[in-house]
Amino acid sequence: MVQRTFLWVLALVIIVLSACNSDKKQDPVKNLFGNQEPDSVYTPFYAKGFSISYFGDNKLIEVYDPWDSTRAGSLFVVGDETTPEKFRNSQIPFIEFPVTNWAAFSSTQVVFAEKIGMLETLKSVAEPQYISNSYIQERLKKDEVRNVGMANAADVEVLLEVSPQFIFVSPFKDNRYSHLADAGLLLINDASYLETSPLGRAEWLVFFSAFFDKEKEAVSIFKEISERYNSITGKVSETNIRPTVVTGTLFNAIWYMPAGESYMARLFNDAGTSYEYSDREGTGSLGLDFETVFNDFHDSDYWIFTVNHAGQFTRDDLLQMDERYGDFHAFKDGKIIFSNTHHSLFYEKGIIEPDVVLKDLAASLHPNLYPNYEAVYFEFLNE
Repeated sequence: MVQRTFLWVLALVIIVLSACNSDKKQDPVKNLFGNQEPDSVYTPFYAKGFSISYFGDNKLIEVYDPWDSTRAGSLFVVGDETTPEKFRNSQIPFIEFPVTNWAAFSSTQVVFAEKIGMLETLKSVAEPQYISNSYIQERLKKDEVRNVGMANAADVEVLLEVSPQFIFVSPFKDNRYSHLADAGLLLINDASYLETSPLGRAEWLVFFSAFFDKEKEAVSIFKEISERYNSITGKVSETNIRPTVVTGTLFNAIWYMPAGESYMARLFNDAGTSYEYSDREGTGSLGLDFETVFNDFHDSDYWIFTVNHAGQFTRDDLLQMDERYGDFHAFKDGKIIFSNTHHSLFYEKGIIEPDVVLKDLAASLHPNLYPNYEAVYFEFLNE
C-alpha cells in the first residue's frame, strides 16, 4: 500500500515538473525576464506587425505572425558588449550592436539602411538588379558586397562564407527560407510589405533601425513623414470633389483590383477619390476578368496604374497591351495617372516616402490644391 502511494506521488511530481518545464519552453520572455516589466515600450502608431520593449540597456523586439495572431511571433534581444550572459544564451536570439555585417533580401531594406546611415555595414544582398543605390552597386563590382542570388533560393555557401549577424527577409506563408535557418543563419522577418496603410509600411523604418540602435533617429524621420502625410490628407479632405478611379491592368488575362482594406484602397481614399470596391472585404487583391472591370469602371474619371517599361511609356504602348483599354473614359479623356517603375523606383523607395506618393496623386486628382507641382513617382500619361 505504501509503495503504491509512493508511486502515485512520484507520478504526480513528474507531471507537475513536466508542466513547469513545458511552460518555460512556451514562454521564453518570462523565462528570461521573469516578472520584470519593461521600462518603456514602442507601440507603433500605424504599423501592426511589431513592438519594441526596453529593459535597461537591452531591448526585446517582437515581430508578430502576420497570418495568425494567435501564434507566437519571432523574438530578438538586442544589446551591446555589456549585456549579461543570460541574455546571450537564452532561447531568444541575441544580436549585439554595433552591427558590422548583415544581409538584405529586399531593395527597400537598402533604402532603410541609407536613411539611417548604415549602408557601410551591409555585406551581402539578394537580387541586386532591383537595387538602384550607386554606393551598393559599386561595392558589388568590387566584391565588397556579395551577391547571394535570388531571395527565395539564396546561395547558402556564400552566406556562410560572409557570415552575416542576421538577414532581413520578407516572410511568406510557405516559408521559403527554411534551408537558411537549417544552416544556422539568423533570419529577421521584415513584414513591412504586408501592412495595409502607407504610413504603416513606412513605420517599419523604426523596427529596422532598432537592430542598429538607431531607432531614435528613425522615430524622428518617421514623425516628419507622418506629419507631411497627414497634412496632405487634411488638405484633400477640405475639397468636396472625389473623382472616381479605376486601377491596374490585365496580367495573364486577370485584372487584379485592390480589396477595400488594402494598401492601395487606403491610398486612394487618402488622395480624395471614390473607389467602387472600397467596401469589398480583404487586404489583398481581387482577381477579375476584363468584362467585370469594364462593366464596373469604364466610366471612371481617372485611371491609375504602374508599369515596368524600359523606355518611355506612351498611350500607344498601353493600347498594344490590349486595344480594349481605349474604350475606358479615362483613356479617351486623357486622365491616366501612371508610374513607370523602371525609372521611378516606386517599389523600391516609395515605401519610405508615402507622403510624396500621396502628394503625387493628390496633385493630379485635385490640381487646384498643388498648382505647378512636379511629380516624383506618379504622373499623367500625356504622350
